[in-house]
Amino acid sequence: MGDAMDCSDSKGFTLVELVCVIGISSALLMLAIPSFIDLIRTSQLTAQSNYFIAAVSFARSEAIKRNKRVFICVRSGTRCDVTSEWEKGWLVFVDRNGNRLADVGETVRVFDALVTGYVLRSNVNVRSLAFYENGNVRRGSGALPMMSFRLCAPDAIAGRIKERSREVVINELGRMRYQFGREGRTRCT
Repeated sequence: MGDAMDCSDSKGFTLVELVCVIGISSALLMLAIPSFIDLIRTSQLTAQSNYFIAAVSFARSEAIKRNKRVFICVRSGTRCDVTSEWEKGWLVFVDRNGNRLADVGETVRVFDALVTGYVLRSNVNVRSLAFYENGNVRRGSGALPMMSFRLCAPDAIAGRIKERSREVVINELGRMRYQFGREGRTRCT
């Protein structure tokens, strides 16, 4: 009675309880952070590959819609660039005069570059694709493709190619499929 240390009236946590909760929480957080970082990186890689797929799909649909040959090419500013790489961005244009160049008034849409560090290469070293009125695709030079484009994240290294790269395969009908990179077959250079 009248005891100053009566526990029935106490509210809150003791210091020992608080330290235990903080320790357990930090241990769980240390386990979760790497998985969360991988989730973010995978989402970024998926977003970059979907951006490229959307650009190629746009070029194909424009060719069908306009009933004209439409090109998608590696760009430098508002012109096609045969010395640049695909990660620098793309230009979609209607080739009205048949010269395979993006002339004034032919540009339909300009796509920005990929996020810095991402690499996008074709397996046949092509810098442009031509979509015809029926949706079929040829390389800009006119050759038949069965090509793939490989997209690699900045941290794609041997042993982690499958997780950090994607391939977009385009057949001669202009249809695309998306797959994970393959160890030993997908090169990120």
